[in-house]
Amino acid sequence: MRDVVLSNCEKNFLNKIVPEGHRLDGRNYNESRPLNIAFGSEYGSCIVSLGETKVLAQVSCEVVQPKQIRPNEGLLYINAEISPMAAPQFEANRQNDLSLSLNRQLEKCYKDSKCIDLESLCIVAEEKVWSIRVDIKVLNLDGNLIECASLATVTALAHFRRPDVTRSGDSVIIHDITEKDPIPTVLFHYPVCTTYAVFDEDILLADPTFLEETVCTSSTEETSRSGLLVVGLNQYKEVCILYIYGAALTNRAILNKALPGAAERCREIVDIVKKAIISDDIQRQKRVKINFSDIITQDHLLCLSKKDLTIKLKHYNADDDDLDEEEFMDTDSEKEPSKYDVVSSVPLTAEIQAKKGASQWIEISSDSEDN
Repeated sequence: MRDVVLSNCEKNFLNKIVPEGHRLDGRNYNESRPLNIAFGSEYGSCIVSLGETKVLAQVSCEVVQPKQIRPNEGLLYINAEISPMAAPQFEANRQNDLSLSLNRQLEKCYKDSKCIDLESLCIVAEEKVWSIRVDIKVLNLDGNLIECASLATVTALAHFRRPDVTRSGDSVIIHDITEKDPIPTVLFHYPVCTTYAVFDEDILLADPTFLEETVCTSSTEETSRSGLLVVGLNQYKEVCILYIYGAALTNRAILNKALPGAAERCREIVDIVKKAIISDDIQRQKRVKINFSDIITQDHLLCLSKKDLTIKLKHYNADDDDLDEEEFMDTDSEKEPSKYDVVSSVPLTAEIQAKKGASQWIEISSDSEDN
């Protein structure tokens, strides 16, 4: 994994605007990015999008022998993979620190908290049990990976259904889905991880972006008072995992400040997951064809034909019909300053070009090149 180097301008700018109550994307401190859940054609397959961070989760099962110390309990494995498709700094077919940390945190959140009834996965004690495997694939990385991955994990586990089993004497018959209805996974609770970026030891940013996380976890003097806080809670407000880095280690008030918001966020997410699973079950009963092609819209296909604003402008309205590029480029005009004068013309020009449509080829004749 190659290191991501940020310029001093990016770090200083972010450290300056955050104490003033601003974020680059225009959100408030406690506001999270939009959450979207899409299910695949098979049970236990889903894609969770948290802003631009996208994670694919797939649950599978097989019959194996149980462990000798727990002969009547099934097994649970979680495997997370981060490829160059998620971000260019990652390398293919090689483990990195982020993937190892993600695996460790997910195992602590779901295996150590005992959210799954492993005894219900037993087929024959000391002989055959179900082994459930959760494969996590990061499709795009834009910050707050642990929260998006935990949402994908708990959604895939709640959505997954294993085949029904019939025992006849010493033989075990595994029925197909067409023969008998599959059995859903029993979950005692729904753990969800919530991430906070800590600035100046007392400012908490919910659902941080990749830039905000990178500034918080850097070790420079400007960000020595910053840190990262990951809290895993369930719908009963029980702490399942706690990960503290940087300034959060020395300030006890940060944890007390973050827990109420994390509990409320977990309750909202669990309600969204349950409603999404119920809606998917109703559509499957109606024989509606479900696959990932539904989330590929025209906006996804034409996303490279226009440029979006990186920074959200509070006083800028993209729906104005009288938007003119000369208003932002003419600096010698003696008219009264407008509300756009304090903003750089580079992102506004990109927005004007985006409104006019996709990029077009410009033909340059030989005569114009000579001149």
